[in-house]
Order: sequence, then structure tokens, then C-alpha cells
Amino acid sequence: MELRRGLGRGPFNDEQADKLYVALSGLDSGQLQWLSGYFEGLIQTSLNKTAVGSLPVGSDPNVNGEHETEKVHILYGSHTGNSEGLAKDLHARAKDMGIDTVISDMASFKTRELKGIKKLAIIVSTHGLGEPPVQAEDFYRYLHSKKATNLAHIQFSVLGLGDSSYIDFCQTGKDFDAVLEKLGAQRIVPRKDCDVDYEDQAEAWQKNFLTAVLQTNGQVSSIQVEDVTGNQVNGTQYSKKNLFEATILEKINLNGKGSSKETIHLELDLEGSGIKYEPGDALGVYGANSPKLVQAVLETANLSGKDEVETQEGIKTLYDALTYNYELTPLSKSTLSEYTELTGNERLKEILSDKKALQKYLSGRDFLDLLNEVPHKLNSKELISVLRKNTPRMYSIASAQDVVEEEVHLLVSVVRYSAFGRNKEGHCSSTLADRLEIGDKVKVYVDKNTRFKLPENPDATIIMVGPGTGVAPFRAFMQKREVMERKGPSWLFFGDRNFTTDFLYQTEWQQYMKEGVLTKADVAFSRDQEQKNYVQHRMLENGKELYEWLEKGAHFYVCGDAKKMAKDVDNALKQIIQQQGGITIEKAEEYVKNLQIANRYQADIY
Repeated sequence: MELRRGLGRGPFNDEQADKLYVALSGLDSGQLQWLSGYFEGLIQTSLNKTAVGSLPVGSDPNVNGEHETEKVHILYGSHTGNSEGLAKDLHARAKDMGIDTVISDMASFKTRELKGIKKLAIIVSTHGLGEPPVQAEDFYRYLHSKKATNLAHIQFSVLGLGDSSYIDFCQTGKDFDAVLEKLGAQRIVPRKDCDVDYEDQAEAWQKNFLTAVLQTNGQVSSIQVEDVTGNQVNGTQYSKKNLFEATILEKINLNGKGSSKETIHLELDLEGSGIKYEPGDALGVYGANSPKLVQAVLETANLSGKDEVETQEGIKTLYDALTYNYELTPLSKSTLSEYTELTGNERLKEILSDKKALQKYLSGRDFLDLLNEVPHKLNSKELISVLRKNTPRMYSIASAQDVVEEEVHLLVSVVRYSAFGRNKEGHCSSTLADRLEIGDKVKVYVDKNTRFKLPENPDATIIMVGPGTGVAPFRAFMQKREVMERKGPSWLFFGDRNFTTDFLYQTEWQQYMKEGVLTKADVAFSRDQEQKNYVQHRMLENGKELYEWLEKGAHFYVCGDAKKMAKDVDNALKQIIQQQGGITIEKAEEYVKNLQIANRYQADIY
């Protein structure tokens, strides 16, 4: 009643006061605060019209001369689902603030719609070696082609996801940002390039972007944006920001005696965590630098491990910080860039300016090599300032929760190599293999992969190509299908070096074949004969049947090495489709692209 009387005393007639009372009476204080900012924006817009006879940047008057807000179009290109998740998060945040948005993956987006877009958000990951994700390829090519039109009517911003350990860090995001500018579009906020730990950076970009949108629409001030977006709550108990310490239950070297490889099967306990995962997801695992390497870096830098430094986890000794909080191996472009800036070394500047030279220099080197080759007196703070923060290593989950319940299984290839006069090891794989035993704990979180999943239809046919540790998710696929009442045909292509020592999970595959869970299996062991055979050769040998499976609706999966294997498998698939379908290579490529867009060709490559 007080609200109604208050309205009655204002500049409203009885009918208007009644309508306002109904509209406002059910709102809480937060919603009223938001409306306060919204009305403030409308007032400011009105004053601007009166004072200068113009509207805020990017707005248009409607037929009545009133301000009309503009839709925000959100386009995403995702490889594992992270960009898709961030796009949906931005969409939800915008909706909560009354911003009208349209969200679409780039594969579904029609380029003719660009002419009607005023505000555009691009969220895209970098796939492979600086390439756009499959779903972003056509849109990427269009913008870089002569068909692309002037986009001066668009205000945009780009959020790129990547991994700074790669030379082409966030290259796809950088390319979109540059080509949109070239076509005349104007940045509403600067591009943000996010590393593996992208959450905080992505949230900051979202806030900046939405603030700019609201301000140019004349809707609300940045203070209200902070209030609204800052109230987002993560409902997951354990996540990338709140790691779970899983206990190692089992640790087995799956390679036989005499093998040139070392592949560890790990079983981790998730009891009490509430963590859920699905086949196709990955587990992020945090490793540590070896004591030997940490001590060598301290001695070379002539620093004491007892010095105290400020880390993202608070104050620690330099020794502990170098062990757990920063990466010493492999040497990354970001660390080399920071060290070059600190030292001013001309040779390193030349290397950084030449992509091929940079790739060659980084290969096989770690931070200790850099210290030895380019000595420079550092204090403790300077030392950690040039290092990349410890990032998780992602391992495809090798189990289905329906079968193992509160466990998660991994398949880890242990990295060991010699380079520049020293024996070296993988940062995380050697931690798991050498420095952790059964009963020890390791920090983990589940990384959802929405782009590598079993078909929703349990009767669907699947073809799985997974050499080496690439077979891990397909073990999870088979475990999942083992407990399903209905299951379609399945075909596995597996490869490794030697049959007698490197046939990972051999007895399990044989049992799945016996039970009918796995319909067909073809294997390739490259070192068992003079001429090397790989999974793509087995595919070509079975080309006729493989094509028939595809024509009947089979889903095709590949997991493993991105640099060579995945490309060879992709080329073999196109060759099979060309030969068996009696079509040109261009048509075969189109066939494969259609499989990818329909999510019938999914890749988990690294």
C-alpha cells in the first residue's frame, strides 16, 4: 500500500500508478536496484537527445524518436566445448541484464545475416596448429575471402582460447580480430587472449563487453554490470578453481618387458567428491617439477630455495614455488618472451621474430637450458615473473562412471628424452610415474568435452580410431555400452609399436569382442615388420566396408596425436570416400565436412 500511495504522489495518474504498482510489487531489492540503473540510463539518453540532438554510439531512433536497444549476436567456434560453454554463459548473463541476444555456433551461422548485426561477440578456440575449429572453418574462410562485405556497421569484440605453450597461441582469435577490423568493424572492447586457466580472464572480458554494450545502449552504468555479473555462482563443488585431491588406487605399466615405451594405467579414487563425468571427458591433472631440476635451476641462478616469494597461492619458499606453482619444462614461447624482455638479449629477439627459428629453438629445451645459454643475474621475484604458471595436463578419461562408480581411470604415456646434453622428462607424466605411488594424492578436475561424445541413439554405429594412448576414451565408450541394454555395432582401429609388448588393454578388447560389445577390431603394429603399418593403412585395407558403415550412418571418432596421426587418418578417410563413392577429392572433402558439422566425425587430438 505504501508503494501505491508513493506512486500516487508522483507525476502519474491513477491508472499509471496501478500498473506500476502491479509491475513493481513482486520485485526484490536486487531487481529494483537494476531497474534504478536502467532508468538512470534512460534519463541520461533523454538528456543527451535534448542537449546534443544525438543518440549514444551504435543506437538508432525508432519511428517515435525513442531509443531502441540493439541485439547482441554471440558466435562461437569450439573444439572441446569450452568456447561453447563461455558463449552460453555470456548469453545467460546478458539475458539476466535485459540484453536481447542471439547465440549460434559458427557452422550454423548464415553470413548474409552479418548485414543486420550491430553488436557481435566472437568466442573461439584455436585448434591444432593455429587453425580454427572445424565448425568455424567456413565462417573463417568467408571473412578472409573476396566475398566478405564491408562491416563498418558492426561493433565487436573477440575472446580467444588457447594454450601459450604453443607457438600459435590463440591464433584463430587473433585472426578473427584482425579481419573484422580490416572489413571496417569497430572494437567495442579489446580482444582477450586466454590461456589454459581461462576462467578469470574470460569473466573479466565478459564484464567489460557487457558494460560497453549497456553503455552504448544507454541502459545502465558499469557499476550495475559488476553487481549483476558478480553474483554468478558456480554450483560445482569441485572444479578447476577448487581442485579435488584424488588418491591413487592402482598404478600399472601396461607395456611388456623389453618395450621401448612406458604407458601407465592409473586408477584414482573420487569417493566423496560428487564429481561426475562422461565418456569423452578429460581429467585435468597437476604435476610438479622434479627436485633435481628445481635444484639445478636454483644453483644456476645462484639463488636460495629458502627465499620467500609471492605466488597465486600466497607466500611460499622459492623452492616450493618452483616445484609446484611454475613450469620449468618444456620451455614455452611466453617464458622465452618474458626472459627476452628482461634481459634485452638481441639473439633471443631475432629468434622470437622468426616462427621457424622459434619452433626449432623451443623444441627439446627447458628453462634450465635457457639459463645456461643466456646467463642473466636474477633475483627471486624476477625469476618467477618470467615463468609460466603451472598448468594442468589433460588426459582423456579411460573409464565410464556407470562401471567404475567413484573412480576415474587414466592412460598416461610417460615422456622421457635426451636433449642438449641432459636426460629430460615430461612435467606431469614423470610426476605420476616416478614421484607418486599408490596411496598418494594428486590434484585433479574434470574438463567436460561436449564435442567428443557417444551418439545419443544407443543403436548408432561407431568407428573408433585410437593408436597408443588415443585408445583411452574408447575403453570408456566400451564400458558405457557394456551396461546399456541396446547398443549398435562398433569397430576399433588400434595401433602401437609391437604386438607382444604394446597391445594396450588387449584382454579387455578380446572380452568385448567375445561379448559382442565390440563388433570388429583391426590392429596395426608398426615395428613388427620391415615396412611400418599404421592405423590409416588398416583403414584403407578395409575401405569398402568402412564406407558402407558410414553410408549407413556410422559415427567416426579419432583420438591421439594432432601433428601427424590425425592428419594421416583424415587423409585416409577422404581417400576411402573418394574411391568407394566414385567422387572427386573435392566432393570427398565436402562429405567429410558434412560429417563433422553433423557431429558424426569427432576428434580429440593433442
